[in-house]
Amino acid sequence: MYQFNQFDHTNITNVDTVLKQLQVHGCNIALIKALPKNANDKNQIYIHSDASLLNSIFALNFRDREASTSQTKRASTPGKNIPEAVFESFSWLDNKGQTAKTKACKAIVYSQYPEARLSGFLTVDGEMPRSLSIDYTKSNELLPRYLIIGATKAGEAIAMIAVAPNKTFVEQFKNLENYHGSSVCKAIIIEQETGTEKLKFILKDKIANKALLGCRFNKEGNTIPFTGTQVHGYTLEHACGIKPNADKNGDIFGIELKSFTRKKLTLFTPEPDGGLYKDDFNRFMTTYGYEKDGAYRLTGLHRAYKENTKTQLTLKIICKHAIKTKDPITGKKKIEYKVGYYTPEIAITKQMMDMAVVLVDRQDKIAASWSLERLLNCWGAKHNEVVYVPAEKISNDDKATLDDGYKWKVKFSNKVLWCNKTNAENLFQAIHNGIIYLDPAPKYCPDNPKENKRRSQWRINDIYKAASELYEHSAIVKL
Repeated sequence: MYQFNQFDHTNITNVDTVLKQLQVHGCNIALIKALPKNANDKNQIYIHSDASLLNSIFALNFRDREASTSQTKRASTPGKNIPEAVFESFSWLDNKGQTAKTKACKAIVYSQYPEARLSGFLTVDGEMPRSLSIDYTKSNELLPRYLIIGATKAGEAIAMIAVAPNKTFVEQFKNLENYHGSSVCKAIIIEQETGTEKLKFILKDKIANKALLGCRFNKEGNTIPFTGTQVHGYTLEHACGIKPNADKNGDIFGIELKSFTRKKLTLFTPEPDGGLYKDDFNRFMTTYGYEKDGAYRLTGLHRAYKENTKTQLTLKIICKHAIKTKDPITGKKKIEYKVGYYTPEIAITKQMMDMAVVLVDRQDKIAASWSLERLLNCWGAKHNEVVYVPAEKISNDDKATLDDGYKWKVKFSNKVLWCNKTNAENLFQAIHNGIIYLDPAPKYCPDNPKENKRRSQWRINDIYKAASELYEHSAIVKL
């Protein structure tokens, strides 16, 4: 009999068995996929047509891996970089309920097919489920296997392999609904003590209809006055007991908190990773910016497909569309890719080849560009539940605290905007429709480089109006 290890679960009787094990580790949803016979670490495991399914519930970092070298694979483009989405945290659950983190589990995106495949299953100790090994998939003892990946609210992945589960599990699996249009992944919701209700209680108790001194935590966790432009955000985090962070996980209970003083707000600030801006920032500024008092600046709203009259730059979403052709002589079918623009009527999964948001000039030269990977790194699991908290900055007129450095007070409303569930489709449709726009403010000082700054702000005019376009569910909640 084949010798499995601690990561192979051979005693799964039903779906409840899985739920209970994942529930302990804070998972609130799990994807389940029946594995084909050849699924192993080398062959990689097909998960979806792209990484958006994973990005909607897991915290991922998108980047390019090494260029393709294949000369024979269908639709492969030798020399082209292959994007990948690396899990920020992916752990295997063993049969004793303990977790072991992987070195770098990832979804490799082959946009030419299109498909996303999982790879990198080894733990930091060099182990993985033996049922995913090459020698097992080539053995005569191959049994049915199911890959189960649970997701926590913060986007962490907890995975397990069910080997030859009971027929009750198999029947229950067949009756589960497919997850968001996936043809291979089923989903189960795992009941947890909801972080939503916990956060509602904290917000009601700590900030609703309250005017708080503007402050933040320092590195040692002590309270200090804060007078900067982000005083409302830091004061909100302080009131909720949150240490300042810049990671991509939710602020509290896996939920992102955003405080704002105006309906017009900044969603994220990724810098370009392509175009002249990346290659030669100084030349970008002198070419497209304007000079004033010895410094070059570039400002103005840039909405998709509308030229900015000041910069003469136009924001566009480009990609490559697959076109099926037939050789007139041999009759052999092949796929060619034609550069075009993103079309909202076509599923984004079919438009991810070389997808990017670009700023182009009148000669169609790319002044700056943001790759699909760069933008998705700012829009994923962290934004699956977001609470927008309105606030008002007012002067502190209490002399005692004013003398201690507390210049401002922040008054919070008792009504917040609660938003749930988003994905890449929502993001790019909003950019395409001009709901999300670029509002840059970089500065270049030839005589004083220390004064240089790079600032790419992606904004919306009215969060209350935009919420229905960005999220599947949004509502004003009274605390």
